[in-house]
Amino acid sequence: MTRQQLEQNGDLRQMIYNHKSPNLVRIAPVLDGQRIEADAKLSFKHNPDGSITLSPHFMKSRPNLEQEYRGYTFTEQDKAQLRKTGNLGKAVDLVDPKTGEVQKCIVSLDKLTNEIESQTVDGTYIKPKIANIELTMREIGILKNGGILPKKFVELADGRKFYADLQYSVEKRDVGFNSEPYRKENQELRNKDAQTQAPEGDKQTQGNWLDKDGNIKRLHQWCKIPLDEQKQADYMAGKLVRVGESKDKFGNDCIIYVQFDPQKGQPETTREYPDRSKVVGIAEESKTQLSVNNDGQTNEATKNIREPLRKGQTEPNNETQQKEQKKSKGPRI
Repeated sequence: MTRQQLEQNGDLRQMIYNHKSPNLVRIAPVLDGQRIEADAKLSFKHNPDGSITLSPHFMKSRPNLEQEYRGYTFTEQDKAQLRKTGNLGKAVDLVDPKTGEVQKCIVSLDKLTNEIESQTVDGTYIKPKIANIELTMREIGILKNGGILPKKFVELADGRKFYADLQYSVEKRDVGFNSEPYRKENQELRNKDAQTQAPEGDKQTQGNWLDKDGNIKRLHQWCKIPLDEQKQADYMAGKLVRVGESKDKFGNDCIIYVQFDPQKGQPETTREYPDRSKVVGIAEESKTQLSVNNDGQTNEATKNIREPLRKGQTEPNNETQQKEQKKSKGPRI
């Protein structure tokens, strides 16, 4: 894992602000004299001597909600809420492990690593404006205490519109959108937007992805995210390119990839969803892709493929993936 890789994935930016990397990375620690490959998030650890080291947060098979957490015992309702939304939904009294002080805190669950995280209410900052929504002081107070603002109409800077519940996530250090309860309303919004768009809008781009010699044209941006020179070159070479983090049309957090499809003669988009439980609007043919890319699930045909699966993919689709499929990843932690 290099600095350049962390920068390209958007991980380093979050780590600099004392957050964990938003994505899982593949590392190979030595345990009991044996090197084992494992997936983990990374963060910077500030040591007493002033030095800074990397701290891994290994992916666990399940969250430990049965054990007392900083002096607080989770109720059955608490456990269900954490598993469903990733957030406890209320402020509770927790004991600071360093000082022994009891503090009012909010609690979240990292769905990728299954780590429990907490943050003091006093140390939680809520921006007064989220997307198009101007928050009142009362609404800010609700979010700071872990509560939900239900069914807000959200309009993002790129023009996407959807209904969602707003709730602060300790794991993301930001207010997140949950559009799952409003699947029908959001589908109606999408249909309405599609009807108002000029029909020739898409036709103008069709057939313009290749130059007169049949070579792939350069892409300067994709899904309104700029591509640097290296990503542009990789795309023109036919490689799968990680575009960056965004939200899909339902408001789900996702990581966007693009690759030119020579059969269709146009670029194809793949979306990787870090938080599977909140994803809505996924087609049946994409379920294998979604499960493998985001839940860590496998089937025999794809279990050793490391790059995200393409839409509808259920088996290796090129020589590289076929070689990866024959390799063993080793045990997971």
